[in-house]
Amino acid sequence: MKNNFIKGFSFIGLMMFFGCHLFPYEKKPYFVSADFVMEEEAVEYKVCGADILFCNTSDLTVKEFEIVFYLFDSDGEPASGCQNRLDFIIEKEVEPGGEFQNCLSLDSYMAVMPQSLLEIDYLYVSRILYTDGSVWEDPYGLVAFM
Repeated sequence: MKNNFIKGFSFIGLMMFFGCHLFPYEKKPYFVSADFVMEEEAVEYKVCGADILFCNTSDLTVKEFEIVFYLFDSDGEPASGCQNRLDFIIEKEVEPGGEFQNCLSLDSYMAVMPQSLLEIDYLYVSRILYTDGSVWEDPYGLVAFM
């Protein structure tokens, strides 16, 4: 009985110390970053854009991927005058270990001209289609923020 109590107490102690990291979780097959940009002389957009960097950290070649992010103002509130959640499907082959960098136009998502720079947050890749036909999915960004 005493031995079971010690085992149980040890297990609870380990769970409190390590939390959920004791359990295996899925590794992200990518790295992604984005910056909100508003420059007068830009070729890619008229109002504003997002500079995207996608790195393929998997062993497979990417055929296309879907990127999701949200726009916020400088106070951390959802940006007004525009669509808050943005989705882009990017059809671009990216070799294992390779990267894709591009500026995406956000013009069609803006109802009014932003008065200041917006913040991109909760950025993740929701789906990756590989050239072999396999698909990796994280529709709600759960793996991205583990």
